[in-house]
Amino acid sequence: MEKKGIENPCLTSELLLGHLLQKKHFDLYLDRDRDLPYSVRTLFLNLIKKRGQYVPLSYLTGSQDFMGYSFKVNPRVYIPRPETEILVEKVLEVASSTRGRKFIAIDLGTGCGNIAITLAKQLQRSRIWAVDISPESLEVARYNAQLHYVDKKVEFLRGDLFTPLIRLGLERRVDLVISNPPYVASTQMKNLPPEVKKEPKVALEGGEEGLSVHRRIIWQAPRFLNRGGLLALEIGSGQVKIIKDLISAQPQLLPPKIVSDYQGKERVVLIRRSL
Repeated sequence: MEKKGIENPCLTSELLLGHLLQKKHFDLYLDRDRDLPYSVRTLFLNLIKKRGQYVPLSYLTGSQDFMGYSFKVNPRVYIPRPETEILVEKVLEVASSTRGRKFIAIDLGTGCGNIAITLAKQLQRSRIWAVDISPESLEVARYNAQLHYVDKKVEFLRGDLFTPLIRLGLERRVDLVISNPPYVASTQMKNLPPEVKKEPKVALEGGEEGLSVHRRIIWQAPRFLNRGGLLALEIGSGQVKIIKDLISAQPQLLPPKIVSDYQGKERVVLIRRSL
């Protein structure tokens, strides 16, 4: 794996072995002198080979942690990133002022359901609609909702952004619209790391400027947000100026608050609907 440029090959090997043996990292050292059964060695070498072919570690183990929770993932869904935790953390800070009343949220492009499910677990009186265009993603998301016992609080809908929500009578009733849309420009797709290219293209490619989905969300969100409601979006590096222009063109939206990620890159946009 080291020759292929895989980061931390030793740690990766240990994580894969721990996954096969269902053992924690520390327990592997306690059993380091024990021989592996032939069947386990065969499976282990197969996983090592796939990792050397740039299959993401999370796909090989079948899970990814997000904000302290474990989510099932597979090649049909985008793998949650630490940057998206910032998006959810900031939303939870805002939502803390609404404790005691019902909180209504929409998660667009839910993927494995990590955003919607985390919100449902953290906000006791929440009702969340989570939308994705991919039936395969929704299958994974529903499984995760059951895994975390929030399947009664989150309703998953198949469709293109707000389209499946129109019939539900949610106009002007929603406290939060949240999304981590695809934001890689079409011209940059070929430059992505090999393992990122293993993830669903629909979850990565955001059109010519990387903002085609953002444009549609910003345009349609005021229809659903209540007065003072919040629109929260993740964006890519260097996209904040265009995002601000898109927001300023919507008279119902107030100037945004921009939050940087752990590397200091502008990553999260928080926008209020006017009162």
